[in-house]
Amino acid sequence: MLWFSSRLSTWEALSISFFIYFFLEFLDNLGKRIVIMDLSLIALFVTCIIMPVIFYHVYTKDNVMARLWVKYMPIESDDYFSFALPAVIAMAIGLRVRLKKLKFRETPKIYLENVKKSLKNKPAIGISLIGIGLLSGFLDFLSPTSTKQIFYLADHLTYVGVFYVIYSPYRYKHIIIPSVVILMLGQSVATGMFGEMIYILACALILILLGSKASLRLKLVFTLIGVFMIVILQSIKLQYRHKSWIEGAGGDPFYFTSLIMSKISDPSSLMDANNMFSTATRMNQGWLVAVTMKRVPSRFPFGYGESIWRNVAAAFIPRFIWPDKPKAGGKENLKRYWGYDISGYSMNIGTLGEAYANFGKTGGIAYMFLYGLFFNFILSSLLKLAEKRPTILLWLPFLFFYSISVETDLYTTMGSLIKALIFTWIVHKFYQIALDIEL
Repeated sequence: MLWFSSRLSTWEALSISFFIYFFLEFLDNLGKRIVIMDLSLIALFVTCIIMPVIFYHVYTKDNVMARLWVKYMPIESDDYFSFALPAVIAMAIGLRVRLKKLKFRETPKIYLENVKKSLKNKPAIGISLIGIGLLSGFLDFLSPTSTKQIFYLADHLTYVGVFYVIYSPYRYKHIIIPSVVILMLGQSVATGMFGEMIYILACALILILLGSKASLRLKLVFTLIGVFMIVILQSIKLQYRHKSWIEGAGGDPFYFTSLIMSKISDPSSLMDANNMFSTATRMNQGWLVAVTMKRVPSRFPFGYGESIWRNVAAAFIPRFIWPDKPKAGGKENLKRYWGYDISGYSMNIGTLGEAYANFGKTGGIAYMFLYGLFFNFILSSLLKLAEKRPTILLWLPFLFFYSISVETDLYTTMGSLIKALIFTWIVHKFYQIALDIEL
């Protein structure tokens, strides 16, 4: 057992054991089920379970860097994990509950056959969506603030279009698909923002593997390669952004490549605690949760759902009706539960922190179950709809773009989902009415 052979506490050993179980389950289901929301669960385990374990044993108060930047975990390990682990498991249960009225086919082969059949005589739809996306990406820079959200959503039709191209009979797909991937990589290098690229590639892998018979070993190898590349990106991101943003060098692909190659040629540097401190800090969402647990209720009272109901209302009500509604980015939560009034940067207590800050340990665990159940309901509803409109499957990465994030609050995840659903409906209606085409 883990706790007999190491310095891990019982809670820490259980946390690692559950992570291994859910990670292997995710790999096993990859290709067998549509596991897009499982990405959120794995992300939650990594950032709120595994990283805190590392901080409790490596980046403690005795570590110079952790003490200097005050990034050590501020509460006892058992106190933290006795909430965090049951809460994450509760979310996993919520995601897996069978909803009888929304029972859908679980065989991915049927979904794929229906998608291909639906696109059999529509080879150009994907290209039209890619065109709209590319044009919107250009107009986004020129548009006023009031319309930026629309162009931002339309910009992401590029990726939806690629999925259409993959499953359509378009004859030049072998040119279009790599071109969009290169464009996506170039955009990430130019902006220094890599999260979107990683998410889209992960979703693409989920869709491409549907119905495949890839072995668990092969999926594990590809996943570990992907994790290795993510760790490398995280390790160079701060240095690259400093040169691109602060020094004003802009996107420099040669400098970016040199940083990547330096890490690949010396992988041992990724294991050095001092070198990896900044990367580990950025990945440790558990620190934000722990600080929230330390400050609530000792300094700030529980919210008892006040921020939850406010965020739910804000997700549905447009800003022109409610001008003073909360803004995304975590500012409201930091001010309410930490007493911090931040500006100029974004930081958030996240899904887990919001659960505890409102309802405490027991209530927070129950909330995380309902949180998972909500997204289970949405995904199940969409998969049920896919029996009539098969291509809705290709919109799932677009619809759940922010929903898998565990670093943001309910306002961001629910608000982005609702906006994406409305926008998807509008695009479908536009093609149907103006072009007489069923997407």
